[in-house]
Amino acid sequence: MKKILLPALIVAMGAGAAFASNMASKTAKVIPTYRIDANNKCVQVQQDCNSPVGFVCTWNGDGASQLYQFMDSETECSQELYRTTP
Repeated sequence: MKKILLPALIVAMGAGAAFASNMASKTAKVIPTYRIDANNKCVQVQQDCNSPVGFVCTWNGDGASQLYQFMDSETECSQELYRTTP
């Protein structure tokens, strides 16, 4: 019984560690998002957009501001972002 318990415990710990590192790598891929504010400035916002195609990703703050992936300058954002749900 003891001969089986130790290897099983080691395998279970390895599987748990692999799952934890996989989840950590998925959360590390969040990209910054930007929008044009009322003063025509490109500002960073905290919102996830998860798809290269689909529904236009808009800012939850007003429901209308298009979100972008890059800040080109203080007044320009580029690369529109999308999400799978409206």
